[in-house]
Amino acid sequence: MNLSKELNRRILMVDDEPRILEELEKVLAAPSQSGNAELSELQNRLFSKPETKRKPVAVYDVCCCHQGDEAIDKVREAIAKEEPFAVAFIDIRMPPGPDGVFAAEEIRKLDPNIQIVMMTGYSDFDISEIAHRIPPEDKLLYMQKPIHSQEIRQFALALTAKWQSDYLLHLQNQKLIESNAYLQEHDRLKSEFVMTVSHELRTPLTIFKNILSNAVAGVMGKVPPKLLCNLEMADEAIGRLASLINDFLDISKLDVSKMELYPEVLCVQETICKLVEMIRFVTDAKNIQLDCLMPENKLYINADYEKITRIINNLIENATKFVPEKTGKITIEVQERGDRIGINVRDNGSGIHGNNKEKVFDRFVQVEKHVGPGKHGTGLGLAICRDLIQLHSGRIWIEDNPGGGAVFKILLPKYTPEMVEKEAEVFTAISP
Repeated sequence: MNLSKELNRRILMVDDEPRILEELEKVLAAPSQSGNAELSELQNRLFSKPETKRKPVAVYDVCCCHQGDEAIDKVREAIAKEEPFAVAFIDIRMPPGPDGVFAAEEIRKLDPNIQIVMMTGYSDFDISEIAHRIPPEDKLLYMQKPIHSQEIRQFALALTAKWQSDYLLHLQNQKLIESNAYLQEHDRLKSEFVMTVSHELRTPLTIFKNILSNAVAGVMGKVPPKLLCNLEMADEAIGRLASLINDFLDISKLDVSKMELYPEVLCVQETICKLVEMIRFVTDAKNIQLDCLMPENKLYINADYEKITRIINNLIENATKFVPEKTGKITIEVQERGDRIGINVRDNGSGIHGNNKEKVFDRFVQVEKHVGPGKHGTGLGLAICRDLIQLHSGRIWIEDNPGGGAVFKILLPKYTPEMVEKEAEVFTAISP
């Protein structure tokens, strides 16, 4: 049976009274339509009504059982043949065998998708107990005897349709799960490939970089001015290429969860001041004012030094592309905010507007063209910053600078002296 293409009309009837089973089976069988057809044709002629096609009456494949054990076996056989029942109508009281609740409980274990209707004239079972024993409630209904034939037909029609709808939804979800798994594996393989290629490219690039640097420095002898200019251009281009490869390598490591952190206790002020002194020549060359605003009391974080300095350096370098030369201003602020440390990088550039504040952290996105000539990058820098911050249990976002421009804000967990003492106590306790 191709359940995805044809409606499943298989119905299981379970009742210890043969007469009731016979009546239920008759109700769900296709009634003879010959008499009805003749009457309809006569009415059309008498009242001049146009002939209309009658809708076909639903025909069900009904299987009848007199006891619960027999019903359980029938369900087991149906599943083995891949011809499951859509609906089971089960009487609650069926002496001398097991009661209908037990039978329904076992049937539900065999087939979680079957729609179950419990039928009874009176019952020793509480409805809440039945619901608890035969979940889920959206696949469990109740009918009170005596049962009207139209009620049985409506239940059969609605529940077979519901079974089919649930089944098709299950198939679609299964396809989505399989497709998602395939895409995840494909993405993992892609990241592994990019990571491998990036690793392989770094070695020759390092060799080229060293050769060019030595040539520019005159280690191999005096270089003519024209050749020196070309060598300096090549050296800068290789530096840019190495930076791009490092970005692809890092994003691939983040994708496959292979980015390792080497945390250590860092003084935030000392770390930032050291970085600023190293890169100040870049801002000075463009006449950009670079300031630091920091509290006097030392603040600490437990973080990977190389990763944190890379994040802040990236934000400063990014700001230099957008602020105007000669009147540009970049300010790095450090704030104590409860159990967090705030690091803000302000600039007086063109700012980032509207939805672009979220987009800039997406990969390969460059929402604004920076001021003047220079390298444009891949659009991975801020995405890497966000992922590295998240690895440190922090967050990063953008706000408008009240004086114009943008503010990149970072929050990182604060590392306190109490944490140092606690770690020392733990280390002492486990030391031999």
